[in-house]
Amino acid sequence: MTHFPDLDEQTRLVMLSELDFDLRTGLFYEPKSLTATGMFTYKRLLKECFSTGTPDTLQQKLLPSYFREKDSIGRKIPSNIRETLAFSDFNRYYVRALLVRALSENRKLCVYRAKQVMHERQQSKLLATRVFFDNREIGRLLEICRDYRKLFSPKVQLELLKPNSGLSLKFVGNPM
Repeated sequence: MTHFPDLDEQTRLVMLSELDFDLRTGLFYEPKSLTATGMFTYKRLLKECFSTGTPDTLQQKLLPSYFREKDSIGRKIPSNIRETLAFSDFNRYYVRALLVRALSENRKLCVYRAKQVMHERQQSKLLATRVFFDNREIGRLLEICRDYRKLFSPKVQLELLKPNSGLSLKFVGNPM
């Protein structure tokens, strides 16, 4: 179960705008675990779920047939790939939307646990409840989140959007 307290109509519109930008400019990250047919359908499902759904509804719509059995070097695709992919991508665009809104609305953001995890990393524990209030810092974070090459780079230490961290952002002052 996931919890996104700021998933309102405005946030959904920004999520869709960010996704459309990525698709138009070729910056959309194509998960290597998806087949060609799965990728085609996945883009449509993201739009649907950004409009009216959640990571849970996205996960339900991701059929096992959309995924490869093995990755490019022959390793078996993890059995929880649907859950991991649905939460990770939904959360990444949700975070981007909140960063855009925080800059335009001059709001503060804080890190919180949007999804419970079985084994919480120490770095995640330390990051939970961190507040982002400086527009330069928020802008830098948005820049990283918009470029998956930076976001997924080992040089960038961004615990917030690591796979299976369960962490997200919310506006300061909203209930958990």
